[in-house]
Amino acid sequence: MSTTIGLGYSSSCNPDLVHDVQVLADKFGYGLLKGIGYAESDVRDGLKAAKENEGWEHLLLLQSPRNDEVGLAFGIHEELTAFETKGQRPKFFDFLVELSELCSGRCKKLGIFFAGEWYKKDRVRFSYGAVDDLLSLLSMPGHWGIRYLIPETGSLQDSDETPLLFDLKL
Repeated sequence: MSTTIGLGYSSSCNPDLVHDVQVLADKFGYGLLKGIGYAESDVRDGLKAAKENEGWEHLLLLQSPRNDEVGLAFGIHEELTAFETKGQRPKFFDFLVELSELCSGRCKKLGIFFAGEWYKKDRVRFSYGAVDDLLSLLSMPGHWGIRYLIPETGSLQDSDETPLLFDLKL
């Protein structure tokens, strides 16, 4: 399973924003790659469609662990799982809070996306709200994915088949 996490945004004529987001990502130990070209091949078409439909000027991919080649965020996925299973607050939550503060007044639009695979014609789970709303959603079982109960067995199954796009209200 691959996990792609990133952000798309339209800025208010703010050329330093990419640099400032890079500094923020560095603070939390995350890598940051600029552009769809760094995405895994099985999410690129979905990201291109989202960028066009959402009107994003820029697209950034988070990395955890850092890697020069591709924007994958297994480490963030592990943080969210540790929060659910062990109660350890993810540093990703603090990153999102600081990102929201950083982008407030500097972005016209900011979307946070999560995907395992994302093809052009895929349906996408969509939500919006303040950063606290996103943190609440990510605190739920299955975090950005969906958790199913299998009635016949009583077991739970996580699914990351449907990407999530969250428009952050600044």
